[in-house]
Amino acid sequence: MSPAERDAFLRRPHTAVLSTLSRSGRIHAVPVWFLWDGTSFGILTERGSVKHRNAARGGRAALCIDERDGVYRYLTAEGPVHVTDPVTYDQRLALHTLYRGPERAREIVEGGGHEQMVMLRLTPERWLGWP
Repeated sequence: MSPAERDAFLRRPHTAVLSTLSRSGRIHAVPVWFLWDGTSFGILTERGSVKHRNAARGGRAALCIDERDGVYRYLTAEGPVHVTDPVTYDQRLALHTLYRGPERAREIVEGGGHEQMVMLRLTPERWLGWP
């Protein structure tokens, strides 16, 4: 996959699996939505969630994104994670707009909630993908 194809793939609304490492050494893997800005992934989560605690403590994560419509392909990105706190209205609106469309996104975000969220910012150092 060329860099341009990878960028186009990552800007579409795929569900991904975020993996972080717990204090006990167990892997925590959960489905997430993400925003790709061309250099890093933004993943929103509740402040104090397992994802947040693991990413803040360990400083690293992996994200696996797959596509199954027509042709099967996937990308895994692994690298350092930084936490941004708090999440802004605009950041949350951008995520929900990508996955739900502008009208539904506004309805959701107008209800609040971003004040209790953080953004995990994963910057890929290593990629694995097929094809």
